[in-house]
Amino acid sequence: MTVVHGVDGCRKGWICVSLDLSTGELSAKVFKTAKALFKDSPGPIGIDIPIGLPDATSRKCDVAARRLLKKRGSSVFPVPMRAALNPKFTYKAACDANEKQCGKRLPQQSYAILPKIREVDKLLQKDANLRKRVYEVHPEVSFYYWNEEKPMEYAKKSGFGFLERYKLVTAQHGEKAVLKIRKEHKRSDVADDDILDAIAAAWTARRINFGEKKKKYKCIPEGVPERDEMGLPMQMLA
Repeated sequence: MTVVHGVDGCRKGWICVSLDLSTGELSAKVFKTAKALFKDSPGPIGIDIPIGLPDATSRKCDVAARRLLKKRGSSVFPVPMRAALNPKFTYKAACDANEKQCGKRLPQQSYAILPKIREVDKLLQKDANLRKRVYEVHPEVSFYYWNEEKPMEYAKKSGFGFLERYKLVTAQHGEKAVLKIRKEHKRSDVADDDILDAIAAAWTARRINFGEKKKKYKCIPEGVPERDEMGLPMQMLA
């Protein structure tokens, strides 16, 4: 493929940053639903959302990612058990269901993205072709490898954290490319860090596109991924 995509959740829905591999040009669109996003974005997609949901214990990929990121490990939120996905659940009901399965309640951050997790999960279960080109990524893990295998020094929501990620992105793509995306989308729809995270996901999608033979991407954890009860892989790529 000549175009790959990096996706991050945002207030409006999803921001998809597309990278044209032949020109190096970045472009971005915002979609209200993952269904519309996947339909409009052929080619490899790196998306910052859990794919493959546990039924009893923590996923190995989350444990490995936290260990890799060290002080930035808290950015890897606990993934809900599949039993907590019921769309009718209140926060308390979701926490109760999660605790029954694994002994742990859900943090608010995880509960807030349950609709997005549920949407992507359903789409991947139904579409085998989609499963071949949609990959779970975590922006902080992507930035770790982009930053010569060193965790980011500061949290992304801080001023210093934004700047260190911004420098990585603009060193490769230029400031104009990032400012163009920023200008095209309202801050009330897409936050600054959403844009950088989507670009980091696109950075990983580019590595995935090169394929295993060139050893251009990393699997977290390495080896054959564990799979959930629906057959979805529980593994991050970077």
